[in-house]
Amino acid sequence: MKKLLVYLFALVSLFAFSANANANSLNSQGYAPMPQAGQYPSNRYAPPQPNNQAATPPGANTPAINNTNKPTKLNISSAKIKTVKKVVSKAISALAKNNYTKFKSTASLQFKNMVTKTKFNKVSNSLNNKLQLKNGYNIKYLVALKQAGFKFYMWKLKLASGKSIYIKTVIKHNKIAGLMFL
Repeated sequence: MKKLLVYLFALVSLFAFSANANANSLNSQGYAPMPQAGQYPSNRYAPPQPNNQAATPPGANTPAINNTNKPTKLNISSAKIKTVKKVVSKAISALAKNNYTKFKSTASLQFKNMVTKTKFNKVSNSLNNKLQLKNGYNIKYLVALKQAGFKFYMWKLKLASGKSIYIKTVIKHNKIAGLMFL
């Protein structure tokens, strides 16, 4: 049952990641364009149609939902899991110790450029203040999934306080290319 919940949790978060990955729909401030307040009546999801008819469902030219983006479970060797776990453990240790330099050594070039010292400090302080990450934890590998060409490794951090955190990582060439706390 736990594995099913973790898989479903991962599935939902992966779909959210896929939806957010489409940067073409973002404006210059990084937000998705939204209609102005009051532009559409609250009881409709589309602008009024001619003759005051409600909007009709999408037609046949709408792309069908397919299983090409469905995550698939990967069989990863224990040696690869051990290697990836070392990288993830080093990154989590750096967050626990608020060590930006150590964290950057675990990250891919693109991820290093995305995670500024200010962002790192914000996440590290939050994890340490709210969840007491600095007091200790155990990291456990859960599953590896592939979706849209990306490999995701799911982890569970069991904190000394008894709380748990789930982590999704993208690893490329034994470097962290993406990290999300769920």
